[in-house]
Amino acid sequence: MTVRYLLILLSFTLSGYGCSQSRLLLTGSSYLVIDNSAKVVIENPAPNAVSTTGTGGIMTESEFDQLIWKIGTGTGSYTIPFVSQAAVSQIPFTLTIATAGTGSGLFRFSTYPGAVSDNNTYRPSDVTHMFDFNTGSVNNSDHTIDRFWIVDASGYAIRPNATLQFTYRDVEHLQVGNSIIEGGLGAQRFNSISNQWGDYLPQGMTNTTANTTSNVPAGPADFFRSWTLSEVTHPLAVELSYFKSSCAGNGIVLNWQTVSETQTDHFEIEHYDGTFTVIGAVAPEEEGQVGSNYSFHTGFARSGTFQLVEVTKDGRRIVLSAVAASCENNSEAIAGYSSEQTTLTLVFESESESVEQLQVYDTGGKLIFLTDLEITRGINSISVPGLFLSSGIYFVRLKNGQTSINEKVIATP
Repeated sequence: MTVRYLLILLSFTLSGYGCSQSRLLLTGSSYLVIDNSAKVVIENPAPNAVSTTGTGGIMTESEFDQLIWKIGTGTGSYTIPFVSQAAVSQIPFTLTIATAGTGSGLFRFSTYPGAVSDNNTYRPSDVTHMFDFNTGSVNNSDHTIDRFWIVDASGYAIRPNATLQFTYRDVEHLQVGNSIIEGGLGAQRFNSISNQWGDYLPQGMTNTTANTTSNVPAGPADFFRSWTLSEVTHPLAVELSYFKSSCAGNGIVLNWQTVSETQTDHFEIEHYDGTFTVIGAVAPEEEGQVGSNYSFHTGFARSGTFQLVEVTKDGRRIVLSAVAASCENNSEAIAGYSSEQTTLTLVFESESESVEQLQVYDTGGKLIFLTDLEITRGINSISVPGLFLSSGIYFVRLKNGQTSINEKVIATP
């Protein structure tokens, strides 16, 4: 038996690291399992650089387990041969580029399901809510398929003009707790800038036999990273106008504006320090009022990730949004991130030598990167390469002697 034949029969698992390929061909029942935030990078922009000729494919376990395809100015149909996790079946996703993007862009692809019907419990890190379109206050998960897709275009001056095709499993709309009319499913993407789904209502045509939603338009302005399928008659919502932070005196001020409020008992503000802990509450304005403005002062310079939670009159707790904030600069550190070079940089001064833990959190308070750094006495200039961050805000934490570095970095396309 030859080595080549052995490779065809094996399943591959990548965990916690990345690899680069010019071509990925899966034959027979071969599977590539990408796990523990690993990345597989395809350097070849040709549409056939990733393909499968059998029943196998690519399995991703979370939004950060990614196939990164350097498509650049390529055009054509790019199919990612995803397979599901539970019952290993093929659920391919296809990106068909009609008009090429400009610049040396790439796409980050992944998909993952949820074990329960409540999508709000496993939504992607940049998604702040799963509310319905009509009221903006009801969890719409029962009309949303139990799967998310990451289609993250970055590095482009102008993103491509394309259409998308999604494939799902029947169990993902038949899950107990769902009330989905399958033929009415359409694709939506979450606008992470304005915190809304509803500026892009469900698109595409669903084939209930093939379990596909096809001909989903994605223009240059619509390539936000997180997608799902919801019913045309029950689209996801436009909800929170904004949730942002500012510095005032010795503390952080959190401000937010709601679009509308229904059955709101109060808002709670949570701070992340290993877990989310409630640090304050704010009463709502008059029910039904449009565009209500709120403010909460932390009272001291507490850095970290803050989460805004709505508590309804019937006791439900709904996470509306999250923001990373800091008014401290104990170490006078400078932090930055290059999306093109996938490199995090830190410049700071230390009074002693040590080995410290660098932590990177997303705006939802989720730890997405962890490593040890050797700190020297004096000026430290540290680069951490190979950190593939999607567009958004991240929070960097590093102990520096008796103080801590708490800095925000922004990853841009």
